[in-house]
Amino acid sequence: LIFIICVFLLFFFLQIIYLNTNSLQIIENVPDNLATEIPGVYLLQFPNDSSTVIKLNRKKWKPQQVGSPVKNLSSSVLQGFTCTTVRSLGKRQIKNLIKACRRKGTNKVPLVETQLTCMYNQIKDESDATSFSLYPPDVLLYYDYSLVPQSSCRSYFQELADADFSIFSPALTYKRSALFNNARSCLGITSTSLTEDNVSVLGNMCCILDGSYIQNSHPSILEQLKNCPDLTVGQSAAVETLLTNGNTPYGLSSIWNEQTLKDLGMLTLHLPSSFYQRFDQVRNTCFQVFRREGLMDGGSSLKIRQSIKKCTVGIITQVTISDPTFPFDYNINQFNNCLSVSTVKDNLDAITEKVDEMEYLRIVLQKLQDVSNDPLAASRVATVQDIRSWTISKIDTLAAMMDSSNGGWDPSIVSKQSTCVIISKYLAVGGNKLGSAELNVIGGPNLCSLDVDIIKTISSQKVDSLDISSCTADKKKEFFTISFEAFSLTTSPVSVFQLIQPYIGK
Repeated sequence: LIFIICVFLLFFFLQIIYLNTNSLQIIENVPDNLATEIPGVYLLQFPNDSSTVIKLNRKKWKPQQVGSPVKNLSSSVLQGFTCTTVRSLGKRQIKNLIKACRRKGTNKVPLVETQLTCMYNQIKDESDATSFSLYPPDVLLYYDYSLVPQSSCRSYFQELADADFSIFSPALTYKRSALFNNARSCLGITSTSLTEDNVSVLGNMCCILDGSYIQNSHPSILEQLKNCPDLTVGQSAAVETLLTNGNTPYGLSSIWNEQTLKDLGMLTLHLPSSFYQRFDQVRNTCFQVFRREGLMDGGSSLKIRQSIKKCTVGIITQVTISDPTFPFDYNINQFNNCLSVSTVKDNLDAITEKVDEMEYLRIVLQKLQDVSNDPLAASRVATVQDIRSWTISKIDTLAAMMDSSNGGWDPSIVSKQSTCVIISKYLAVGGNKLGSAELNVIGGPNLCSLDVDIIKTISSQKVDSLDISSCTADKKKEFFTISFEAFSLTTSPVSVFQLIQPYIGK
């Protein structure tokens, strides 16, 4: 029901846009949190008055939508910074814009490598380029270290401590080790035993250290590692070694309890199963801890299940499914043997909400085929032959099939052919076409599975900025033709280039 309401609101939203295509009027009519759905072609020719800036600043934006840099923008708008959009500005304005991107916490401006290198090239020759506290920490990642005065190298690394070291592209990952080598030289680090001061200065750089540093360093390194998006197997083992030594604020393993898990926070998602074997007294409660603390989302639940393996035989009922720990007590064989067809029929939504491992979903689908035609989360393990038997006539069904939050398709049994069949089944129904709503729910990568003849039927008035990087050359050519026709409505060459950039590659 909620999904149907969302689809209805999307159609209502599109009607607001197409009834009045004036950019300023659209900004006034569309709610702030829905601004991300406004096609880029309708975000042109804004007046430069302060009231317009305030209205734009309140909205939530995607990077592809942001075309014109203005002062005092929100973090959501600043993320659209590119060298192309700022080339008409003066040096001083560009520098002020870069400085405006220095924000922390929830207000941090999400920037990618191309934006950061562009920013560095804009400021590297400025007299205050070594005033490191003026610029976003992520920009400092791309500094030419030979230009950093040795007298202020500590200040450089202190500011770099808040940077995201996972942002480097594969071509520039060598910079991580180079940065740590320079930090060692600057801070006088000669062994794998980092002091509390070393750890404090390095900050997020601790996320790139190998296990030998982690297990031999001051316990404060654990707090820095909580900020890491992920840890390697070696790093995780080193964290466990440091913890079990007993010389940390978490104390001896013999006194660890539920509160210990809470205090360790996100670190618990990266630790091996041997760590959890020390928690016999809280083994049955730690799952509730993770759910209450909001740590059991997306891929995190898989890591926990890999860490704790506890199986209990018992018939799966509605009560079993409602238990916060379900299905952690069931291995694959027990899950199959204890789950009846009638239970699947009566509790499908509850089961698919909690089950996300591919082997388990195959079992659900197998039992589901006898009683239901509902192709949602369980459908992710369906074959192309299975999909051909489905009825896909409504846009909400199409959206559910394309929605990655319902799970990814199993690459071992289906490929782009599956999405092509799904979209073709939808288009085969009379009256269905690839309009704006359909393009929004399908997304660029999924459109790449379509035949060129179908792509040609897309109206230029319906196209928006799409990611077609995975398309073949002939399909990219068709998308470019459609997008150029759509976005040539504006008289600004720079704006046209910004809008069609996703269709011409990098």
